[in-house]
Amino acid sequence: MSRYSVSLDNVYANRLGTFIKLTNTVLPVQYPDSFFQELVHGKNTKDTFFAQLAFYSEVAVGAVKAKLIANKKGGVLPQGVYIEVLVVLRHYSGKGIGTKLLEYVEKECKKHYQHSLYVHVASDNTQAINWYKKRGFEQEGDLLVGYYKNTKGSSDAFVLKKAV
Repeated sequence: MSRYSVSLDNVYANRLGTFIKLTNTVLPVQYPDSFFQELVHGKNTKDTFFAQLAFYSEVAVGAVKAKLIANKKGGVLPQGVYIEVLVVLRHYSGKGIGTKLLEYVEKECKKHYQHSLYVHVASDNTQAINWYKKRGFEQEGDLLVGYYKNTKGSSDAFVLKKAV
């Protein structure tokens, strides 16, 4: 058994900077401040978010942010839970941290009686696409051309879906 352990904890206001830094370090997309602020100041909104920081031996090395999309009246987005961000620092990949973050989101899906989990992945990010597919996700629909704005990578994305 390794002396290093992986643990998850909530994203509190005093940890929001860590969440932002992890996201901006790993992803080629830059999100506006409001994207992050809704996690700690979202009590005024009717949206439900699931967010955790992942710690490896007490060092923050990963993060996840997902959103419940109830969509009871129809609409553009499908009903389920949408993973907005799932990141792990490159040096810590392969240690089960991303899997633990994904398992957290899957548990939240089940707690909220949702059966579909979605994520957008840049079309040129074959490592992430393969990672999600190994965990039961399948491509849904065609390539979304120009999906990402303000990115250093491909602006095109695939939608991946998993039944939970």
